[in-house]
Amino acid sequence: MLETQGAFMRFGGLTAVSDFSITVSEGEIVGLIGPNGAGKTTAFNMITGLYAPSKGAVLLDGKNIAGRPAHLITEAGIARTFQNIRLFHEMTVLENIMVACALRAKPGFLETALHLPSYQAKEKRSKAFARELLASVGLLENADDPAVSLPYGKQRRLEIVRALGTGPRILLLDEPAAGMNPQESRELMDFIRDIQGRFKVAILLIEHHMQVVMGICARLYVLDYGVTIAQGAPEEIRKNQKVIDAYLGVE
Repeated sequence: MLETQGAFMRFGGLTAVSDFSITVSEGEIVGLIGPNGAGKTTAFNMITGLYAPSKGAVLLDGKNIAGRPAHLITEAGIARTFQNIRLFHEMTVLENIMVACALRAKPGFLETALHLPSYQAKEKRSKAFARELLASVGLLENADDPAVSLPYGKQRRLEIVRALGTGPRILLLDEPAAGMNPQESRELMDFIRDIQGRFKVAILLIEHHMQVVMGICARLYVLDYGVTIAQGAPEEIRKNQKVIDAYLGVE
């Protein structure tokens, strides 16, 4: 469903990602790991339209979407979260989800400005869908709370649910377990498995918590200095000497 073919990302004379080629099929949970500075988030930015690859292709259902604007890539079915939580803090939890739902409703300028009955109907449907999403992940009781008031773990969940509000087929999660303790990380694993099954989305996951990626990913790709040094099942990656050297260093 998602494929990158020989994607490069250069910033002046610096090559941040080199010959990046991965595949993600329907229903898969795939991990993208590597040391800090390996180019993982840059790879996400190429896939989601924040960067246009210097070379290569990003294919969604066989169509090259490389370099398309980010909002069109989201409309095509790819949503993401960020390493640093980016909620609309002054909005309520429900309003954060409704921002994403607007992509599905697509209200026109005039009907929005004039609050026409068609806009009000779309707004009502969006609100109902947003409440369903919150109920499905145990956040409905917080619907009217300011997003900033939520504890850290719930803010992480809210950001993921907001991405789901766009109706994606592929969900890209950038270090969702960052800042979590071991118990919260285990709960996050269950949460990711649940939304993958409930919403029938494929998931591409960047994560440093090895317990998380080894526990939920079917396949892993490993980046080091922008280069893919290994790929395969978690057990293969765990024993790969190149991966061990990248994380622990070489004598």
